[in-house]
Amino acid sequence: MIFRPQISLIEFDLVGYLDDVDDKMVEHTKEAAKRYLTAVLRIIPTWSRASRATFNALAEAVGFNLTYGPILSRKDRLELGLSTGRGGIETDNFSYWKFFYETDLRYLAYNEYNQVIFGKAPNVFSRTGLTHPTPYHFQDAGQLAFEDYAQGVQLPSPLPFIYGRRIS
Repeated sequence: MIFRPQISLIEFDLVGYLDDVDDKMVEHTKEAAKRYLTAVLRIIPTWSRASRATFNALAEAVGFNLTYGPILSRKDRLELGLSTGRGGIETDNFSYWKFFYETDLRYLAYNEYNQVIFGKAPNVFSRTGLTHPTPYHFQDAGQLAFEDYAQGVQLPSPLPFIYGRRIS
């Protein structure tokens, strides 16, 4: 009787798996940013469009439809918002995936942390006050939305990238 061994070598397609992880994590990062933007923009008013426009770069990077609503001020400050806001997505060789937003818009930063009252610095320009009470705390709302989404994110299964190769 002759015994012939049937041996299979188990292989793992690491490059294929890492490509899959990267693709999925980029999509998760975009979705997390969309959830962040949805939560934040429920708070940020239109007024002159400047505050909402600071989110434009991030919105474009993730495919989010940024809306403004009616302008309530005498002057459209869209360009000011666009010039003072930055945002986007960054990744680095399968080690991190992130989205970011930052702004230099002075009164948006002030409204985030302070209660604004007509007649007191930094000079609220309407007796009717702001359309959303301050402080906004939009960063807290955005963080909660991000964390809620991120809790459900899982890495893709490696099983499709594991296969056997018969050795004769």
